[in-house]
Amino acid sequence: MKKTILLILLVLPITIIAQSKFNAEAYGTSLIIKSDAGLAFGAGLGYQASSQINLILGFMNGTIDSDLINDDYKFSKYYFNVDYRFNSEDSKFGISSIMGFSYMDFDDKLNLDDGNGFGMDLGARAFISQNDNYEYGFRLISTYNSESPGAILETGLYFKYKF
Repeated sequence: MKKTILLILLVLPITIIAQSKFNAEAYGTSLIIKSDAGLAFGAGLGYQASSQINLILGFMNGTIDSDLINDDYKFSKYYFNVDYRFNSEDSKFGISSIMGFSYMDFDDKLNLDDGNGFGMDLGARAFISQNDNYEYGFRLISTYNSESPGAILETGLYFKYKF
């Protein structure tokens, strides 16, 4: 019985991965935290769970120019997001919602009580899909985090390659 369970646990993930659709994305974004602004970049790996649902695990790093402390500070974000596409996969143009969770790390220069914490992401994507392998477009994400010095907004362009 133990061998059968072990065999199922080893073969099932391989079977699921072999039949799946993975994708990778890269993006550049402008990042606004309260009244501070900066540029950030990021990347992620995704799994197309269905024709409308895409699961993404990724990161973002950026440098923010702050008027509050008269210095630049670094910002990192690690996230797990779920994208839900509203229209058909056959359409070249699309809109999808973004919902997920993130872990953020703020620079020590900000003198926060705890320089890191969990957050919640809500946003949207508008994109063009020229063929089955490429997708590019615009994304807008608002993040809530209790440790942040203010509201967090990211807007930018992204590129996705589907394996």
